[in-house]
Amino acid sequence: MTVPAPAEVAVVPSWWGARVGGLPRTFWALWSGTLANRLGSFVLPFLSLFLTRGRGYSVSEAGAVLTAFGLGSAVSQPIGGMLADRIGRRRTMVGSLASSAAALVALGASHHLPALCVTAFVFGVTSEMYRPASSASVADLVPQEQRARAFALLFWALNLGFAVATLLGGYLADKGYWLLFGGDAATSLVFAGVVLRLVPETMPPRRDSPGSFGAVVRDRLMLALVLSVILEAVAYMQAFYTLPLAVVHDGLGTGGYGIVIALNGVLIVALQPLLLGALGRRSRGPLLLTSGVVIGVGLWLTSFADTVPMHMLAVGVWTIGEILGAGQLGALVASIAPPHLRGRYMGLFGMSYGVSAFLAPGLGTQVLAHLGENALWRGCLVLACTSGVVMLLVSHAADRRTS
Repeated sequence: MTVPAPAEVAVVPSWWGARVGGLPRTFWALWSGTLANRLGSFVLPFLSLFLTRGRGYSVSEAGAVLTAFGLGSAVSQPIGGMLADRIGRRRTMVGSLASSAAALVALGASHHLPALCVTAFVFGVTSEMYRPASSASVADLVPQEQRARAFALLFWALNLGFAVATLLGGYLADKGYWLLFGGDAATSLVFAGVVLRLVPETMPPRRDSPGSFGAVVRDRLMLALVLSVILEAVAYMQAFYTLPLAVVHDGLGTGGYGIVIALNGVLIVALQPLLLGALGRRSRGPLLLTSGVVIGVGLWLTSFADTVPMHMLAVGVWTIGEILGAGQLGALVASIAPPHLRGRYMGLFGMSYGVSAFLAPGLGTQVLAHLGENALWRGCLVLACTSGVVMLLVSHAADRRTS
C-alpha cells in the first residue's frame, strides 16, 4: 500500500520575521556597528556650541570651522567609493572609522582657529568615508529582492541612533565637552572592531582594470538619478534651513521649532518598522514617485501653517514621504551599478547629498527673502514632485537594463 506524501504546508513568516528575517548575519553585524557608531554621534550636533562656548570663538568663526567640516564631508564620498573598489570594502571601513576616531581627538584638543579648521576638515572626510563601502557591502551581501528592506533598516538605525545621541549628548556636554569627543571616538572604534571581527571582504574579484569615476559619470541613468536626488534633497533640506525661520516668524519661537522638528525623528523610529513588510512588497518606482509627491505636499502645507499643531501636521506628512522612500534609493543605485564599481556609484550617490547641502541654504533663504514664503514652499512642491517622476523613470529603465 502506497502512503501518500504529506502535503506541503506554506510557512507564513511571523510579523517580526517579515520585517527583519532572511537577511544574512554579516548584514546584521554592519547594522549593529552602524547603530553603535550613530549612538555616539555626539560631536556634530554640539560642535557650534563647543566652538562658541568651549573655545570662545564668534559665530562667524565657528561658521568657518563648520564649513571646513562640510567640505570634508562632500569630498569624502567619492574618495570612500574609490577606495572601496580599489582596496576593498573592509579596509576602507576600518581605515575610515579608525582615522575618524583620531581626527575627533585632534579636533577636541585643538584651540587655534586654523588647527580647528584643518582638523574639522579631516574629521569631515574620515567620518563619512566609510559610507560608500558600507553600502557596497550591503549590495554585495544581500539579494536584490531584499536590498530595499536592508537599506531601510540601516536608515532606521541611523535615525534611532541619532535621536538617542542628541539626548545623551546634551547631558554629556553639561559635564564636559571632552566627553563628547571621547564617546564619539570610542563608538567609531567599536564599529571598526565589529567590521574587523565579523565582516569579511565582499569586493568581487577585480577585472583587468578596477575602473574609474569616468565610467560612472558617463552612465546617463546614474546622472539622472543624481539630479533627481539633488532636486528632492534641496527641497527636503528646507525643513532644517528655512523652516526654523518660518516657525519663528509665526511667533512660535525656537522652542516651537524644536517641538515641530522632533516629530520627524519620533515618527521615523516608531512607524518605519511597522511599514517595512508592506513596503517590501511594493514596486520600487511607484514608491519613489509617491515618496517625492508626499514630501512635496508636506512641505507645501507649511504655507498654511501658523500654529505648532499645523506645523506638526505638515512635518508628519513629509516624514511619511521620507519613510516611503527609505531604502529604495540605495537599492536602486545597487541595481544600476556594475559589481566592480559599486563603491564608486555609492560614492557619487552620497556626494549628491553634499551638493544639496551646499545649494539648499542659499537657494532657500534667497527665495524666502525675495519672493516670500508661499513661493518657497510651492517651489519645494515642484522640486520634489519632479524628482519623484524622474526617479520613477530611472527605476523603470534600471529594471529594463537588468532584465
